Amino acid sequence: MPSHIARLGTLQKRLADYQQKSQEEDDFDAGFITLLRKVVDVVRDAEHSGAADLVEVVKKAGSILDGAVDWAYGEGDFDFLKSYAHSDNAPLVEDSAPQPFGQGMAKSLMALLQRLGNGPLPQNMRDEIVAPSWTESYRPHPKSTRLARFRDGANTSATDATPIAQTILQARCEISSDDFPCPVNSAISADSTTLAIIGQGGWKHRDPVLSLYILDETEDNDGGEEGQSSRHSLLGRHYRSVVLEPGLAEVAYQVVMDTPRKLAFTADSSRIKSFYWGRTGEASFKSWTPARGANVHTLDSSGHDGPVAMLPEGRLTRAGEGSFAIWDIDKLPTHKGGKRVGKGKLSHDSWRDNENDEIELSTGSKPTSTIKLVDEDKSFAPVILTLHEPSGHVLAGENARKTAGRYGCYALDLEDGGKKVARYLGHGGFVEAFSISPGDANSFATGCSDGYARLYDVRHPTPTMTLDSGKSGEFCSAVQLIHPDGIPVVFTGGDRSQSIKAWDIRARAMVYELATGNNAVRALSWDTKRNALYAATECDYMDRNGYHHGYRRARIPKWAQLYPQEAGEHEDEDMDDEEYDSDDDDGEENWPENAYHSEDSFGYAYDAGEHTLLRYGFKDDPDMRELPIYGQATVEHDGGYW
Repeated sequence: MPSHIARLGTLQKRLADYQQKSQEEDDFDAGFITLLRKVVDVVRDAEHSGAADLVEVVKKAGSILDGAVDWAYGEGDFDFLKSYAHSDNAPLVEDSAPQPFGQGMAKSLMALLQRLGNGPLPQNMRDEIVAPSWTESYRPHPKSTRLARFRDGANTSATDATPIAQTILQARCEISSDDFPCPVNSAISADSTTLAIIGQGGWKHRDPVLSLYILDETEDNDGGEEGQSSRHSLLGRHYRSVVLEPGLAEVAYQVVMDTPRKLAFTADSSRIKSFYWGRTGEASFKSWTPARGANVHTLDSSGHDGPVAMLPEGRLTRAGEGSFAIWDIDKLPTHKGGKRVGKGKLSHDSWRDNENDEIELSTGSKPTSTIKLVDEDKSFAPVILTLHEPSGHVLAGENARKTAGRYGCYALDLEDGGKKVARYLGHGGFVEAFSISPGDANSFATGCSDGYARLYDVRHPTPTMTLDSGKSGEFCSAVQLIHPDGIPVVFTGGDRSQSIKAWDIRARAMVYELATGNNAVRALSWDTKRNALYAATECDYMDRNGYHHGYRRARIPKWAQLYPQEAGEHEDEDMDDEEYDSDDDDGEENWPENAYHSEDSFGYAYDAGEHTLLRYGFKDDPDMRELPIYGQATVEHDGGYW
């Protein structure tokens, strides 16, 4: 039998030949995916047989897959690649919802078909196009939130013996919200005491914003009665917040937490700044005890504009092309007394507002050390990093736009010169997000631009499970792996589907989706101490000047209002687009014309109408009345995005 390397060589030639075929041929896409699956099958066979050259097999397979994926999104004209790395023992789990597109589009399609057909569609055709309303959907528990929609027949692995997991998988939660500048990313401390979110604020979203949410502290409620929703109920009842001007010259797009030192690090393309979140006196830096919110350090990361990650022993790293800069935090000078850090003064040509000297002018501390990668990896430039604490390795993902067509996902040993100690195959795009759970030292999850989330065991090169979050229609931009009562659960989020999906890994099922108020999900964070999920979401129907666009009058059934009523006997709860006259509605609620969900998709028809931080607090006995208040989007808008 040919060697594994020889088999891969044959498949490489077959892929090259296949790419010369006409893409108009029947089953062209399926044939291409089949060849990719065969490449992964060779790797699995090599691992199962204990092949001595497994490292070389994985390396060659990775190179073949990189080339094939890059061709697919270039000359191949694919929008999304189908999963190719699943198997019987490493299954693909799909969402059982039949619609490949959202309910907003589905109802518009049905209205068009009715106009073309000069009359109502047959009921069986309506059922195929439009999902039934929330009132007809399955609910596993009387306390399941109205903002969850369960999949029919989705069994879970949780039992009465695993009460926390059961609460989560039954979506028993209180949901509250807080408005926020357009979010970029988020990070939560390892002890779940502080959540940091970076965003874009100011005129046309040109200013960086850093918000720290102190989860162990609360503020007084702002006047809402017990059990009553208020626009800022999350702010007072669940945390204390500190909104900071980080003093960077650009919008920040990296954030990472140093839990022992109570520091949040945020970075633009050339500098990194740290901010203290603890109480005064809880930590000191070179004999300085800063107040909460103080800018403690500034780091000069010129030449290293990639992702940032914390390392063991109080070190921070930032990736560049072919190298990593490292800073030893305890050895760095600070801003004690308001002094600048680094030599000279920052020279900048910034688009952001600086009329009041918002840009802090420190040049920053140079790296304590720099790791130069071997010549073979001199063009390696990851776009996402995260520390896998149990192994001490750093997980890194490449983006083909920066790395000449490579889509690698690796474990790196920065203690050994940045050596690639493992590669994880199977992605059909670039890694958008990593998630690691303290409940399993060997597992991690990825969210990918091909729309899939994947689970990996750090000891194996291929995924253990693939979750079809995007349904070939959107990136899987956010992923969160947790282990309540030892049961693995994954949350995924995307932009087009405007919801969060909950997956029971043991049951191999997508259990339910959580409404996000018609907002895209940009980042997810899990609060282990309080069993709460935080979602940083963006309203795509609001432009950079704060004006809304693409809204119409909402058509909300009485049972789907914030304070529900029973529908009247003669109330028309299912009017199609052309049957609805907005002049007949004197309500103030509006709904996006292109929303993925319709007003009857969830038990509460909620539209955020702005960029929002959502908190889903899971409890055994939640207050069902704690829901986010309806947004204030308007139908009127100005003339343009800019």
